[in-house]
Amino acid sequence: MSLILYIALNKGGKINMKTLFGKIILTLTLVIITGCGSKKGPDLSPEVSRKTLKSAPEWFLETPEKEGYRYAASTATSQDQQLAINKARLDAAQTLASMVGSEMNGLVKRAQEETGLGMNSELIDRFSQTQEQVITTSLKDWKVTQKEIKEEKSNNKRIYRAYVMVEWDENAANKKLLQKIKDDEKLYTLMRTTELFEEMDQKVEKYRKRYNK
Repeated sequence: MSLILYIALNKGGKINMKTLFGKIILTLTLVIITGCGSKKGPDLSPEVSRKTLKSAPEWFLETPEKEGYRYAASTATSQDQQLAINKARLDAAQTLASMVGSEMNGLVKRAQEETGLGMNSELIDRFSQTQEQVITTSLKDWKVTQKEIKEEKSNNKRIYRAYVMVEWDENAANKKLLQKIKDDEKLYTLMRTTELFEEMDQKVEKYRKRYNK
């Protein structure tokens, strides 16, 4: 600070307050920037390296296939193990919901085509609402089937990478949806002659026999 004071003095020995104030602000700014740079934390969104991919679990690189079930896998990082797991689990669940949501729209369109009714039809709207209600509720029943945690280095700091895979019983949801359709006389009369209804019925029957449900 004495150097700043010296520089700020004019030839008459008086202090130029405007110059002094500017120098102090500049010095403090440099100190803050330097301090922040020296305490740089880890990058919690590091680029996936070859080493990371090589150490990833096989079920993450290629999610399994099982009739009547849906899977989604995700990875996330954090300085806290549990937080990394929570982030990966949430992301996997959101991926699953997005995937199922797209297929729900496809089923509504298919029901429309096979029944010959328009999208503004009351029965098509009823089918769409019934499906959405059942599937949205059933999606809450997903569960974590695989979980793995690995340590990594980021900016010379230790972080944790969590891999999580979630599973959803699609046939259990179809079973509930099928029952809802059968309970609605008008909807059942509309849907029972379609290939879509027949496929759902066959899948649910196989599910019942295989898992005794």
